Amino acid sequence: MGTAPTETNVPMGIQVERSGFDPAVGFQYYLYFKPHMDEDGADVRQRIPVEVAVSLSEGGDIADCTFELPKALRTEEAMAFLRRQDGVNYIAPRIFIDFPGHNGDAVIRAAANLELDIVGRIMGMELLWSPQAD
Repeated sequence: MGTAPTETNVPMGIQVERSGFDPAVGFQYYLYFKPHMDEDGADVRQRIPVEVAVSLSEGGDIADCTFELPKALRTEEAMAFLRRQDGVNYIAPRIFIDFPGHNGDAVIRAAANLELDIVGRIMGMELLWSPQAD
């Protein structure tokens, strides 16, 4: 067995996964803020709902997004993983995330859940959007 990866302050890119379209729920996106995060969500201890404004490219990729950070999460500890990411800016009370190389063709509103670990750090965001809702 190897040693656990060490955390550094080197900015990293946010990994984004997108599901195929499901008529029951629409599209599901997942943004990973924590490096080396497991896909199964076993580390998630709490989910906090937020509304997100998202700019999508013609192909459905996220070009940028923004949301108001809940008051309880406006701490250095809660934003630890976000602050290490390229393209993330915090201008109280909003988080702005930009994905270089993607241009937005449409702006949508989507329901999302911020996922927190056991110590209250934001590890990722699950975003759901149905084209019929807009």
